[in-house]
Amino acid sequence: MSPVLKTPFLSLSLLAAVAAATLTGLPSSAHAESAGAAAPKRVQVTNLTTSYEPTTLGTEVTVGYTLKNVTAFPRSAQFVRFYLLPQDGGKRALFGRAAVRRLPAGDSLSAKATRRVGQRFVEGDYRVRVCYSRRPQAVCTSTAVTPRAAVTIAPARLTADDARVVVPLLATSELPDERTGAGLRAPAPSDSVRVVLTNTGQARTGALRLAIETDESDFPTEARKRAAPPAGFEVVATTCKVSLAPGRSCTVDVRRTEGSNQLASGRLVLTGARGASTVVDLASPVFIDPSSHDFGEVAVSESVLHTFEAVNDSDQSIQILGGNLDFTNFTYDVFGTSPFTCAEMESAVGLAPGESCTVTVRYAPLTVGEHASSGYLYSSVGAIPFQVSGTGTPGEAPTEVRPGARSFGVTR
Repeated sequence: MSPVLKTPFLSLSLLAAVAAATLTGLPSSAHAESAGAAAPKRVQVTNLTTSYEPTTLGTEVTVGYTLKNVTAFPRSAQFVRFYLLPQDGGKRALFGRAAVRRLPAGDSLSAKATRRVGQRFVEGDYRVRVCYSRRPQAVCTSTAVTPRAAVTIAPARLTADDARVVVPLLATSELPDERTGAGLRAPAPSDSVRVVLTNTGQARTGALRLAIETDESDFPTEARKRAAPPAGFEVVATTCKVSLAPGRSCTVDVRRTEGSNQLASGRLVLTGARGASTVVDLASPVFIDPSSHDFGEVAVSESVLHTFEAVNDSDQSIQILGGNLDFTNFTYDVFGTSPFTCAEMESAVGLAPGESCTVTVRYAPLTVGEHASSGYLYSSVGAIPFQVSGTGTPGEAPTEVRPGARSFGVTR
């Protein structure tokens, strides 16, 4: 009896599948996957062009592109999305999208879209990416990216409507607090001034910070003791707190603090977290014009006069009580023939709203060299400062003592 040959059992169905694959040359599963990955994109994005233009509300980017259906089948209406890619490697950000019409087999279309970049973009250089997908938020099935930076977003820039604002004197009487309606913010107090600031740049400012600086140095020590306490301002209300988008504005309501020198000046400084800043001068409605004067070169044996004007542009009446100068090179010409209407020896000089008076300063240098002085007038609401300067040149020294005119004031 011949021996029986034993072989592993194979099902007829498995043998049939193997035979069929061998006869027809079908690829294995691994080959099928690699073939699918190598297949060309069904819709290609080509001819990518970009341009941009700064506007008052931000940067507008225009993207041109061509979509081509490279298959033998029509593609239904789909979508494209536009991204900015930071050159520094930061995260991409969407700035627009557009719908795409149905593409017949082998057909192509060229389109152009203009979108303003979103408010969250910061200054810098960006590449542009176009994404084609079946749905608005779907994964991109085809993309195109500019090879280099194609869009530049300029930094934020803070600009004030007025570089100089006049802060009124504190009201002498309390006014009623009138509201415009239920749930609405009350109007700014009558003794405050509103400063409007705008982001005229192309990027966000970042968080805003307010600061107020006062010009206490304008007042000599003697004036601070005699006339009023140091100057000061306070913010009554503000909308300048969060980051400001391009083209957006915010407001700051500023007034003088009680007990401060009501005639002092200062500066309102607004700074963004990304470096943009602006300065607004806070001026007094009562001032001396000009606020400073340079007498130039004068020989020590000679003298020169200059007349200043003290102006009351406030809505209150004030009184001029006297004045002083720091140094003997400069004196008030109280008894001269030049205009001097800010002094009456027996009473204070009153200035109604809109009125002015004049005061004359004489420069008679006692020594050769540069001289400077901080002058001021005393008033019923504070000290009014001004600056004088000059240069003494060689000449004959004065042989007599001039009348004391460093200061003037009301006699009692």
